[in-house]
Amino acid sequence: MIIELHEFTRVEGNGKAEIVIDDGEVKDVRLKIIEGPRFFELLTLGRHYYDVPDLEARICAICYLSHSVASVLGIERALGVEVPEEIQLIRELGLIGELLESHALHLYLLVAPDVFGYPDAIRMATKHGELVKEGLALKSFGNRIRVIVGGREIHGINVKPGGFGRYPSVEELERVEKESEALLRLARRAVRLFAQLDPYGARAEHFVATDGYLWGEKLVSDEEGEFHYTERIEERSLVYSFAKQSRYKGEPFFVGALPRLLLKSEMLTHTAKRLFEEHRDKLATGYVSYNNLAQAIELVYSLERAKEIAKVLLDRGIEGENVPVEAREGEGIGYVEAPRGVLIHHYRIDGNGNIAYSNIITPTALNHAMMEASLLEEARKLYGEAEERVMIQRLEETVRAFDPCISCSVHLVKL
Repeated sequence: MIIELHEFTRVEGNGKAEIVIDDGEVKDVRLKIIEGPRFFELLTLGRHYYDVPDLEARICAICYLSHSVASVLGIERALGVEVPEEIQLIRELGLIGELLESHALHLYLLVAPDVFGYPDAIRMATKHGELVKEGLALKSFGNRIRVIVGGREIHGINVKPGGFGRYPSVEELERVEKESEALLRLARRAVRLFAQLDPYGARAEHFVATDGYLWGEKLVSDEEGEFHYTERIEERSLVYSFAKQSRYKGEPFFVGALPRLLLKSEMLTHTAKRLFEEHRDKLATGYVSYNNLAQAIELVYSLERAKEIAKVLLDRGIEGENVPVEAREGEGIGYVEAPRGVLIHHYRIDGNGNIAYSNIITPTALNHAMMEASLLEEARKLYGEAEERVMIQRLEETVRAFDPCISCSVHLVKL
């Protein structure tokens, strides 16, 4: 017998799952990514490196800056380009804006209805309208930062190899500094709210993140130091999914806000670190549901860090000079922490500056095996003990805890 979870609600993209029941027991779970493959890797082949980040920004409207920055980092590393701290800080500011926008969307509009027992945020707003407004205020601020750095809210084309098409103005940075401080109260309230969630889903045994908070030179895990994804992570195609599935040393693993906090808490800002310590015991259990609480703590981190970056740039003044980039043969990997976790852009470039090889691995593809393990854990716990309706609702909540971006995950698949 198969129990089918039809298209997931309150997630980005189209996905569903099948719970396989045999002899009265839950035997297996298949998480089916059913959106058609989009072939972004193939679209970049033969294109000049300068055009590629703008193309990759089209992969996702929610996390386009993560794709742009990961693409630029991969290209710059392939071409041996190093950019100054000013450019790094502005890129980081853009990623922080994306973190704010995405986490606020997920927590306030997609997860909060589960907390208060509503089918959606529209009906939740009838009783909790102020909470919805707070979420929209945080989301709007994140989008304003994305406009400053990325050029526009969706599919911006301002992030370039060697720098930017346009640099932030003094007035824009002053507004970022001021608004970041004003919104901190809302983010702290979000931590109190999402700390109430019960533990559910599997307890992750392996966590992976970049070696810097929002990007890095390599990856790190809970059990070893730095490594490249090609050394530890295996991708494989599935007959029932248009997204590849990744495993770390053959095992499911977790990327996202919770792994970031557990692996890199020493990099957090002051208030965010205090909140992490306050909830450390809960977060350290590794239940995937606590990814929601981790995202709330990252709202605090993002606002504090945005204020820090704006102040540093204002105190120094912005030179606004791009680094020269010259075509040459090379290979590079860009590692970025998208809101949902590790994002990888890997390129080889030929002597004319054209892309000869491209591989993109998204957080949802990296988390696919962990999502299946979490659904299996919950299904085994609830099957026969709860009504099917209640079980399906909890399984959907388990999927939502990963904050999947399904459209990002469907790329080139070989069957």
